[in-house]
Amino acid sequence: MGKEGIVLGFVGSPNKEGRTNQLVTAALESAAGAGASTELVQMADHVVAACKDCLPWVCMTELKCTYNDDAFEYLSQKVLNCGALVLGTPVYWWDTSGIVKYFILKMFRVHARSAPLQGLPAFGISIAGGTGNGLVSGLRPVYHFFQMMQMRALEPLPATRFNFDGALKRAGELGSRIAAMSKQRDPFASLEERLLWYDHLPYLGLSRAAERRLLADLTAMADPSEGGATKLYGLAQADALAAASRNIEALTEITRVYEAGVKAFEAD
Repeated sequence: MGKEGIVLGFVGSPNKEGRTNQLVTAALESAAGAGASTELVQMADHVVAACKDCLPWVCMTELKCTYNDDAFEYLSQKVLNCGALVLGTPVYWWDTSGIVKYFILKMFRVHARSAPLQGLPAFGISIAGGTGNGLVSGLRPVYHFFQMMQMRALEPLPATRFNFDGALKRAGELGSRIAAMSKQRDPFASLEERLLWYDHLPYLGLSRAAERRLLADLTAMADPSEGGATKLYGLAQADALAAASRNIEALTEITRVYEAGVKAFEAD
């Protein structure tokens, strides 16, 4: 069990007041409402230095970086002593932010082998706030981190500006769930159980084309007008084309719906 069962929220964005912060905060507020102690940390205040992949690999036995890195020491101790983790990242170029990646890579090097986070409840949030592209791809490194550290992760939360209000609500729901889980860790019984657990989480197995379809879905659903129904019909057409293995045509139709959805959203 982590220190006092604290639900820890990491904001992995240089914009401390942005959407990443809002989503992580929503999760923590619900966790607090469910009775958990919470703490929010801005990772931009503690940027971890790049791992040097030292040889010989002594950090895995000494459990600390060979080089002085106050930011890594601060963040890693927060995670090692928490009851649950909420990790939020903005999406840049379909990928996780560098602030988050540098921390993850050094955690692998120092702590993955000893597995001090077995069974730690966690969930990841991504916010693709511009085009929306990468809403799932940006979460995969976060969930790879959870899996390699043997955490027991809840479902991912891929967010865009098109579904932001719904994402805030879902962040709160997951925050309440993780509050209940923060009092007691639940380690996996075997490697096989852990692999199957992560294989069955939603979103993470989507292809790039399916991720693009999800994004088009979100833009279409954000349009309550009659035009929204037209976009949903376009998505049905795309499904029919994909079923006939006319994949380029299907994805082209998905892109058409997406672009129309963005235009309508920005005109609103």
